[in-house]
Amino acid sequence: VSSLSMADRIPIPELKKKLASSKKPVVVDVREASEIKESGWIPGAIHIPMRQIEKRMNELPKNADIVFY
Repeated sequence: VSSLSMADRIPIPELKKKLASSKKPVVVDVREASEIKESGWIPGAIHIPMRQIEKRMNELPKNADIVFY
């Protein structure tokens, strides 16, 4: 992904289906640590705060669906 503007929104039920499938997307939690502590997270999600996304994009797989939340 070269730009976050290429993202599409998906409804929660669709995300749940994707997470239950054999080809799971990579899930990236972009909230701050305090927000995660407060409200929980999706198991297996990668934590990259929103302000660090651009610098850390190289940590994400190039040939996978990626879900940011």
